[in-house]
Amino acid sequence: MIFLSPIWLLLAIPMGISLWLLKSPSRFIQVTRIIIIALILFALAGLAIKLPSRAGTIVVVADSSGSMPANSSQRQEEAIRLVLSEMHDENNLAVVTFGEKVALERPPQKGGFNEFSLDAGSDASNLSDALEMATSLISENNSGRILVLSDGRWTGTNPEGIASEAIMRNIPIDYRLIERPCADDLAIMNIDSPRVVNSGQSYMVNVWVKSPRKQEVSYRLIKNSSPIIAGKTNLVTGTNRLTFRDKAVVAGTIKYEFQIFGDSLDPVPENNTAKMLLGVEGEKPLLCVSETKGLSEVLGASGINTVFKKPQQCQWEIDDLSSFSSILLEDIPASKIGSTGMGNIAMWIKDTGSGLMITGGEHSYGPGGYYKSPLEAIMPVSMELRREHRKLSIAIAIVLDRSGSMAVPVAGGKTKMDLANIASAQVLDMLSPMDEIGVIAVDSAAHTIVGLASVEENLKYRNKILSIDSMGGGIFVYEGLAHAAKMLANSNPQTRHIILFADAADAEEPGKYKELLANCEKAGMTVSVIGLGKPTDVDSALLEDIAKCGNGRCFFTENPAELPRLFAQDTFVVARSTFIKEPVAIKSTAALLGLTGRSFDFPQPIGGYNLCYARTGADLGVVSLDEYKAPIVAAWQVGVGRVLCYSAQANGEFTGDFMKWNEAGSFLSSLGKWVVGEDSLLGEDMLLTQNLFNGNCVIELHLAPNRKRDLDDLPKVTTLFGSPGVKPESTSMQMQYKDADTLIVEFPLRGANTYLSTINVEQNKTVTMSPVCLPYSPEFKQDENSRGEFTLRRLAESTCGVERISLGEIWRDIPVRIQLIPIGRYLAIAAILLLLIEIFERRTALFSQYSNMKSRKINFTKILKATRVNLLNKKAKSTFSKNVSNKNKVQFDKTKTTSTPKREDGLIDAFAKAQKFASNRTRKNSK
Repeated sequence: MIFLSPIWLLLAIPMGISLWLLKSPSRFIQVTRIIIIALILFALAGLAIKLPSRAGTIVVVADSSGSMPANSSQRQEEAIRLVLSEMHDENNLAVVTFGEKVALERPPQKGGFNEFSLDAGSDASNLSDALEMATSLISENNSGRILVLSDGRWTGTNPEGIASEAIMRNIPIDYRLIERPCADDLAIMNIDSPRVVNSGQSYMVNVWVKSPRKQEVSYRLIKNSSPIIAGKTNLVTGTNRLTFRDKAVVAGTIKYEFQIFGDSLDPVPENNTAKMLLGVEGEKPLLCVSETKGLSEVLGASGINTVFKKPQQCQWEIDDLSSFSSILLEDIPASKIGSTGMGNIAMWIKDTGSGLMITGGEHSYGPGGYYKSPLEAIMPVSMELRREHRKLSIAIAIVLDRSGSMAVPVAGGKTKMDLANIASAQVLDMLSPMDEIGVIAVDSAAHTIVGLASVEENLKYRNKILSIDSMGGGIFVYEGLAHAAKMLANSNPQTRHIILFADAADAEEPGKYKELLANCEKAGMTVSVIGLGKPTDVDSALLEDIAKCGNGRCFFTENPAELPRLFAQDTFVVARSTFIKEPVAIKSTAALLGLTGRSFDFPQPIGGYNLCYARTGADLGVVSLDEYKAPIVAAWQVGVGRVLCYSAQANGEFTGDFMKWNEAGSFLSSLGKWVVGEDSLLGEDMLLTQNLFNGNCVIELHLAPNRKRDLDDLPKVTTLFGSPGVKPESTSMQMQYKDADTLIVEFPLRGANTYLSTINVEQNKTVTMSPVCLPYSPEFKQDENSRGEFTLRRLAESTCGVERISLGEIWRDIPVRIQLIPIGRYLAIAAILLLLIEIFERRTALFSQYSNMKSRKINFTKILKATRVNLLNKKAKSTFSKNVSNKNKVQFDKTKTTSTPKREDGLIDAFAKAQKFASNRTRKNSK
């Protein structure tokens, strides 16, 4: 036993003195008070007992990295369920997953486990941090074990460093090996060349290949998505080098990919393909994205280095964007770029100091789907539908699929239904009070959520629209369209439109939709379709035909997050007030001189433009002279980049007479030159270098020893990084002095990410380095970490863990820990009970009476026993007296007559005294 707060025992002194001075009415009360005080003192002092226990926590650490077998998650889930099957009530189980990150799937608790739900990334194996988290989940006062379900391969910090903490805390680390077979793994070890070359320079590309045996292999070298070399070669056992020669032609970034194929099935095919990025110094071109070459040729004639591509030829990944100085989007709809592509462009502009120019047209700005897109956030103009610029009102009926497939959760904690609701509410927000809107939800029947009424009236039902739930079943297309047509039949506006939202793989019961849509056309109604899915899905042809028969548009997207933008795009087109098709005169402002370096007079009107509104802080270079006074040229700085919006159509049907003006080409070229900008050149006393060492990117700024001055501030490095198909991220760091003449910054490269760094050396001196990347995910690299079983075995041996064959037995092997169990509360309860007994005794004296009666009962028994013995002696003596002489008999009788009366008198006296005592006691109690 132990006292947790022994200081309270000092109270025993004053309490003992108090007991000695305070006289108790009985001995029983005195003893009871002593016990009560002792119990209270022990409770206050925190009396605890030490007991051995195997209760504790098991933490399962599950590997979700890319090097794991294809069915590893199912095997891990089954292993967790086996552990749970043997868990007792006093135990807890926690689950941690790891890859690039560490995620807590389940905190220490009881209960079952279904499946993994968190994404920890697959391009790394951060085993060290996972073990650190697992150790922290086992409390200091508890026992536990860690069970690792992994192939043992790790990246980053060596996990053996965490073993010391586990040893100090007596936490064994067990493991079960789950791995791919690694025999006969043909692997590319590295691909390298100079990191940066000059335009026109020749260089060598070296590829290092490790072969497990002698064999003939096929290889292929791909440059910027086009194969340039292919062939076969013989490899020896061990490391082989393959060398290729190439030449840089234009400035930008060259992306190499090398592939190798063995003569047998490779257990790790991921390391048979490696990529490398090479920077080519020089003047980077402007990427002109258009369906026609007209504007690109105009800019090229003015001396701007341009590259023309159609939208479908463009790749919007970071390494592709790094080949250009800026981008020109000429009347290109947002759907041909995609949400991910627009997000990449936006971050590339802001973080690398690049430029963007967007021209107008029927497929650009609002009608092109840029409203609420990632690019709209960096534009110097906004695209809302303002009431004062609307000439015609519209009535829109939205038909929403709320079948069972809409209940599927998507990123951000929302369901597909939630995003469709948000898109519908956004249409309500875009329309003006003079417009009308109604919302219908369809499963196996049509349900009116909000009846057709003015926007002003239906604004109060906005939350009702946002709370539409998926009700199961399928979507009955005909029911929804018929209900919407009936709703619009009596609407006031002449422009009537239906937006049908449906699952492209689950659109049922179309009925006689062609006949219905023919009647809608006669009534002046149009129908657009937004399909959630791919154009190749089973019901996509039906949805396309509905849009065609309804004289509307059909959009498909696999990304539910795109729904609000697509709903808005269709609404812009229906409103027909955001693209002005009449010729409009324009004039320049003073801000145009700052943008182009010269002033322009515009004798010819533009043939049409997109109606937008200048944002606060934007520079208006040209404005329209119609009633809207709208911006035709607006520009601003965003981050360290530049964005310019030219809302007129540069080349097309609505260019009008503007291109007849002899300086039209010079005007557009001057806008393009502002977007391209000028290269920021470092002084002659500065040099930037970038190198890769052990998976880290090291950027150094070298200062001349004889420089005239030092830097005012430490340079800031902004790095944009991401992998294909994933939204990029950016991070900022400051360079630090490595020595008196060198500043340095270093960061690790992860997985399949491409890293593009921009260094802000001083004001107006921003330099973007060439992008860098790893050959492939380090998960698949052959090195000392490849044999992960050794790592797991060393961890187990150093912490007294084992390889777990029978998982349920792990609970029996939890280290025995002496637990301190405080019993103060129980002592306090006992003290309270004794206090109640003490109070009862003082009131009744019941226990004292019982004690006295018990004592007297014992005395009375002794008396009866003594009397019985005397009577037996008397009988024996009377029998013995018959055999003696008369003389002796007389003497015996004398003795008998003198002693017997005395014994009888003593017995009577005892009975009398007992009766008297009992009477006295009864009278006292009655009083």
